[in-house]
Amino acid sequence: MSEKRFSSILTASTLLTVLAFSVCFLLTTFLIGCAQPQPQPQPETPKETQKISEVQRSEEIPEMFSPSKPCSKCHNGLKDSFGNDVSIHSSWRNTMLANAAKDPYFLAKLTSEIEKFSGDSKIIERECAKCHTPMAAFQAKVDGEESALFTLLEKDNQYHELAVEGVSCTLCHQIENKRLGNEDSFSGNYSIDSSTFKPDRLIYGPFEPEMAELMRGVVGYLPKKGEQIEKAELCAICHTLYTPYFDEKGEFLGHFPEQTPYLEWLSSSYAKKVSCQSCHMPQTKGVRISKIPANPKFLPARSPFYIHEFAGGNVQILKLMGMNASATLDKLKSAVSVSLETEREGDKLVVKVRILNFAGHKFPTGFPSRRAWIYLKVVDGEGKTIFESGNYTANGRIIGEDEPFEKHHDVITSENEVQIYESVMVDSGGMVTSTLLRAAEYIKDNRILPEGADPNKMHSDTVPRGVDGDENFIGGSDTVTYTIADDGRARKVLVEVFYQPVSHRFLSDLSKTPTALVNEFLGNYGKMEKTTVVAVSEKILE
Repeated sequence: MSEKRFSSILTASTLLTVLAFSVCFLLTTFLIGCAQPQPQPQPETPKETQKISEVQRSEEIPEMFSPSKPCSKCHNGLKDSFGNDVSIHSSWRNTMLANAAKDPYFLAKLTSEIEKFSGDSKIIERECAKCHTPMAAFQAKVDGEESALFTLLEKDNQYHELAVEGVSCTLCHQIENKRLGNEDSFSGNYSIDSSTFKPDRLIYGPFEPEMAELMRGVVGYLPKKGEQIEKAELCAICHTLYTPYFDEKGEFLGHFPEQTPYLEWLSSSYAKKVSCQSCHMPQTKGVRISKIPANPKFLPARSPFYIHEFAGGNVQILKLMGMNASATLDKLKSAVSVSLETEREGDKLVVKVRILNFAGHKFPTGFPSRRAWIYLKVVDGEGKTIFESGNYTANGRIIGEDEPFEKHHDVITSENEVQIYESVMVDSGGMVTSTLLRAAEYIKDNRILPEGADPNKMHSDTVPRGVDGDENFIGGSDTVTYTIADDGRARKVLVEVFYQPVSHRFLSDLSKTPTALVNEFLGNYGKMEKTTVVAVSEKILE
């Protein structure tokens, strides 16, 4: 008998009975499948889990966060309308966000900075903890406990389970739509409700919720649509980062713009049409965002659905941690393109190399150890090299690179000149440094601007430096001219754009502070290819 005919012959009372039974059965099944144990001490419960549960039992302080495992029970096993696996938890756990507290480069760099710092290292650890162990740091702060990063990561610390989760589900999805985009929200100053107890805590998503009460009954969070979850201002909280800097005696001098992709984006043509999420979280359609209840009739197919892959520029670091870096490699290669044009001027070959930046911010962007550069090679008819600029050694050093840094070039005439796109820091005395806690300003910043950026209208912390007089350095691109004395022998020109997440300068600086974490990182990183090819172009000459 069809469902339509069956429903038509039911009496009103029978219909109510069936409906009530169905709801009860669904709720029971849902709760059995998803419910977490009540916070009662159990012999087999790990010590750190017991301590986190004790916070929930407090009469005055709520438990604000949850590890990702309870979320994964409903939000894994998801498919889009094309049959692709778009599971939220599985995508997220292979990202730098999920591994923010485990990133070996970050941990090595932090211990190196602490080793050099003459003041109280807990000050620095607390600053880093806000974005690298945010759930643990925020909960600890509300509880009035120590929130230094390495303290939170200790295995017997009551917040350890939250700390090792890095930037997890219940951090981003609980950030309130308050002060977003304002300067006082930058550097990890997110606003999260610290007064509401479960099961009444709000958790924000991009859609109007379905079956909200079920989710609240299972995990203690009440879903609500929050427009902020799709806005660049949400990402700006941690990705617009100002770090304190000090003199050699540990005296505080001010704050330094360590990374400013949000401010760079604001000056671009992307700001009015494309958010961070739009690029770093690919969209698909037709996703039922929970696998429970199993009957798809109970949940709508959502579009667009943002895949939680958060690809950035950390190919080497992801590989070092044993993660799949394919999405990140694809993202890097989609960020730039390179082309070349050639012409003859007597016995000289003139090659114009143009790089286009398709990212909504500078390329490269983020942490100052990142850099990109142009490799150009010209060969004769027998394949012999006539000219080569920008080759590199196994340890990541660029051949021909000047010390303490290579200046920006508009025209290159020598193999000892190379175009390197980077930001170079100096301390309060004007000396080049790779130590963040000493960095007062940038002496060079020729990273390629995003499309639409006008240096005269950019935020003062994002304006280019060291490119004066180069009219080819414009929003969205840069063109470098190579003049090569080849006596007409050139037959092929190859140009590649190389990228490094950790420059040789920063690696060398790390080696000066051989902490255990520094030695471990340098030992493992030394076995890796440190450079990625992100764009290629070549031309055969007649």
